[in-house]
Amino acid sequence: MNHLRSKQLLTELLLAAVCGLFSMPGIAAETIKGLQPGAAAPGFSLPDQAGKPQNLSTLSGPNGLLLLFFRSADWCPFCKGQLVDLEGMQKAFAAKGIAVAAVSYDSPAILANFAKRRSITYPLLSDPSSSVIDAFGIRNTEATGMQVGIPYPGYYLIDPKGVIEKRFFEASFYNRLTASNVYSSLFGEFALPAPSAKVPSTPYVTIQTIQSNAAVTPGAVFEVAVAIMPGTDTHIYAPGAEKLNYHVASLTILPSQLYSTAPTKYPDSEMMNFPELAQTVPVYTGRTILSTSISPIVNKETLTAFAAKPELPIKGIVNYQACTSKICYPPASVAVEWNIHLLPLDRERAPEAMQHK
Repeated sequence: MNHLRSKQLLTELLLAAVCGLFSMPGIAAETIKGLQPGAAAPGFSLPDQAGKPQNLSTLSGPNGLLLLFFRSADWCPFCKGQLVDLEGMQKAFAAKGIAVAAVSYDSPAILANFAKRRSITYPLLSDPSSSVIDAFGIRNTEATGMQVGIPYPGYYLIDPKGVIEKRFFEASFYNRLTASNVYSSLFGEFALPAPSAKVPSTPYVTIQTIQSNAAVTPGAVFEVAVAIMPGTDTHIYAPGAEKLNYHVASLTILPSQLYSTAPTKYPDSEMMNFPELAQTVPVYTGRTILSTSISPIVNKETLTAFAAKPELPIKGIVNYQACTSKICYPPASVAVEWNIHLLPLDRERAPEAMQHK
């Protein structure tokens, strides 16, 4: 590792220690309290990074508002990465009629400094008293020192009438859903997927790899997927078919010390009737996307590895059995892979006079 990368890593580790990365306890996402879908979002008026008062009415798009609560644009590198990531996706959300904004306990000066430095164009809202954070019920009451008043980071989707439709929170404060991952959860598609690649040697089906992001910061939660397209008069088996001893299509990510994975997500299937067998079986006959969330693990060892080589190779296996109306082919296993570029954590703090102390 050269001198510059070594210095970068040391700075990163020191900043991580300041942010409590290796000491602050995590919390399960499902135990994070706060307003739930169906509740009315609290009314508020907060200044943005330009000092302009903003409220739900001024912020909302025709189909609502995606509101991100984050810890700080001063000292939290995971927040900064998430804010920059959201900037790259705001046009995709706007195309769906959804505006985006973000709230923290930072001062307008901190938010203006960060917005200028990282070219953030959507509203960053200042809640220095944490009154709005409290109104949503998501203040981190375990925070101490300069972190008193921070929220648990996460997204709320608020409809044009001010009712909460969805919320997205992660278990660890350094795990942050990429905006593309949120978009996929809402609309069932990737807005700005990285280029897909066809997988060779896939008998009776075509397989493409897809990834929600080409580059992420450590801790980001993104998606990788495979799109399986059966041939003419061909189907593959969906979950539930294993009860009848069929080989269900699956995506398995190989384990690694560099990333964590979530269970595979399956789309809805259709039921196919086999009169000669007196069976009705769940199958897929069209383009089928199996996906899972991946997150680069954040600890001293992984930060060292990422500093030395900022790439995250991910390998997996797709299993399936293809059948036509006349014949079932032997089960097949196909190797798949993705590669994610790792962006450095933003370690630059606001000018000292503005900083949280």
